[in-house]
Amino acid sequence: MGGGFYGADVEQLRQLATTMRTAGRKLDAQRLALNGGVAGTPWPGPDAEVFRQEWKSVHSRSLGAVVTLLQQAAEDLTRQADEQQSASAAGGASAMPSLPGVERLPEPRPEDLEGKSAADIRAWWLGLSSSQQEAFIRNHPQLVGNTNGIPFDARIQANRHNAQDRIDWLRNNDPEPQLNPWILDSSYPARFAEQHEEWRKRQDGIGYFQQVVDGKVQLAAYDPGNHSIVELKGTYDENTTTIITYVPGTLSNEASFYDGRGPQAIPGHLVKADTSGGTAAFVYKGSEFPDGGPVEAFLDEAKSDEFVAASAPVLAAFQKAVDLELPPQAQTVGIGHSWGARNVTGSEMEGASYNKVLALSGAAMRPGWTPTPGTDYASYTYPDILLTAEANGLVGENYPMREPAFEKHIYAPPGGITVGELYSIDNHKLIATTDPENEKALDDIEEKISGR
Repeated sequence: MGGGFYGADVEQLRQLATTMRTAGRKLDAQRLALNGGVAGTPWPGPDAEVFRQEWKSVHSRSLGAVVTLLQQAAEDLTRQADEQQSASAAGGASAMPSLPGVERLPEPRPEDLEGKSAADIRAWWLGLSSSQQEAFIRNHPQLVGNTNGIPFDARIQANRHNAQDRIDWLRNNDPEPQLNPWILDSSYPARFAEQHEEWRKRQDGIGYFQQVVDGKVQLAAYDPGNHSIVELKGTYDENTTTIITYVPGTLSNEASFYDGRGPQAIPGHLVKADTSGGTAAFVYKGSEFPDGGPVEAFLDEAKSDEFVAASAPVLAAFQKAVDLELPPQAQTVGIGHSWGARNVTGSEMEGASYNKVLALSGAAMRPGWTPTPGTDYASYTYPDILLTAEANGLVGENYPMREPAFEKHIYAPPGGITVGELYSIDNHKLIATTDPENEKALDDIEEKISGR
């Protein structure tokens, strides 16, 4: 097998893998577009409902299965190319001679991660050579960028690839919806306006993801199919003394990250406020949040024990991955705004631990929650609509401003203490901003974090 000959043409195998991977992404984009078309096309009556149900339960799932097969085939081809190249190099005396006492590491495969804990995955990753790590990131960026246990610097590198893939999809597979003047249904203009606004929000992501590709924004996770996006503010390394996991509240979605001033405002401020450079913060949305329509989000999902029971284990698993890289003597701080506090305390019930937990106008904890011994709890709020609803028993009873474990801070709103302020949504938002009106609360939060 001399002269550079392999059992297969390695480069062609890699090209075929790339073609299959691209075809899978395009087919999935078409599937999503067709899903929208089937759901949005005006067609009343029982036949329409039968068709829509059949499409959703049979045809769309079949297309999704083909997408999965294409992605798996691409991974198989990539692995075969790696094995061919490795075997040929080992078989050619001049290509890579064996050294006495040196054992060549087996080529890593996605299957190597199956069934492993985050700690085991971290040990596996650190056992790879740097060239193997680079190749694995290049060939499997989605897996690397979203797997707990793989070091965050590698995840950030992989998510630069994933961000470029997202940009390519947005530019090539997400055409602007066009108004159809022949549709006479009276509800069509409103539906079209909604579709166009959703498209515009997706397209707004191009600028954000270009910052990711350029290294100006760090994504510790990005998996839109699982509603996951996690941004790292600051540097998480051996010099970190405080690592914050900040969980925003109801209505947070991917688009809320795009301008850099949404859920990033408080954690970004706290990172900059530490002039020693020892604070880093994860801005966490690692699963589906209550982000449907306002009625569904606030009155159903946000108060649902089942909803947070599904999201809390995902946060707990992420936090355990954070702990794997925690330097000695560094502290962990969980901060949740509104429903985000419900998610943070829910993660405690799933095994996550924090040195400090801070609730910003925090929602009620799940039934059965108890404070973790040794954890320092504090709550910060203005009179607002959530606090009023909680005080009247409308959205749970076990909320931070009633729970004895929480040190309590309540602030006079900018408009003064009036009846209207008790129902203010603006006050509910204010506590999670860096507005000058919120300066006293920010100072107290900084003092709580730095006070050790």
